[in-house]
Amino acid sequence: MFREMATAIILKEYTSKYTTLPSLALTRTFNPILAEKLRNMLGDTTEKIAKALEESLSSEIAQALNTKNIEKDFPSLAEKFWLRISLPLLELNQKITPLPSDKLKELMELEKEAARETARLIRDTGYRHAEDLVYGLSAMVDYDAWLLEKLSQLGLEKLADTLWHRGLQETLQLSIYTRYLLFAWISATSALLKLLEEYKEENRDTLAEWSRRYAEEVEAYIDTLDTLLDDEAYIVIEKMSELGKQA
Repeated sequence: MFREMATAIILKEYTSKYTTLPSLALTRTFNPILAEKLRNMLGDTTEKIAKALEESLSSEIAQALNTKNIEKDFPSLAEKFWLRISLPLLELNQKITPLPSDKLKELMELEKEAARETARLIRDTGYRHAEDLVYGLSAMVDYDAWLLEKLSQLGLEKLADTLWHRGLQETLQLSIYTRYLLFAWISATSALLKLLEEYKEENRDTLAEWSRRYAEEVEAYIDTLDTLLDDEAYIVIEKMSELGKQA
């Protein structure tokens, strides 16, 4: 029973995290008007996220961009980053989850607008890995849109319960890749947009390339979970599995 309760709690946490909104705190620097729109909808939570990200710039993000061994240090730095932003993210989730569908749609449109603006800034730099970062940003927007759609259709309780029974491992893997994607993306983008003065170019480039790699994993797991959440498709999968066992 304890294991089941713990699993349910983990699923609820991982299926109510919005990956793109933390990165949208960047808009406070580059697009104050859009930042004000988000603040009007979500209150001072956006400021708390922005503050946590600013603190991370001089800590986990700076370390990731300057470490001599990015492969070794990345996982622990990514986890520290998520621990830092977990409390304001929780507050954000509590504000978003009960919003009516029209407000959720409005929020998603604001998110897409901010993502388009960020993509433009990235491309305008002429950076050779710009499309890797744009792809990573697009995957985060896709994840948020998918999550909001599923929450709207099923509600948090049913979504978590269905994922627990049908796709626990896939959900946990998706959570890992979304965390890695956001940290890799925001680290590389912070360097590219000069939010940090000192960084190793090879680390920035590695993190940009990893953004695409993690984004591809996120997209793949979304497709898998989408299939598992579809009742008709899941019945077919179960029947095929039974036939495979009998063969």
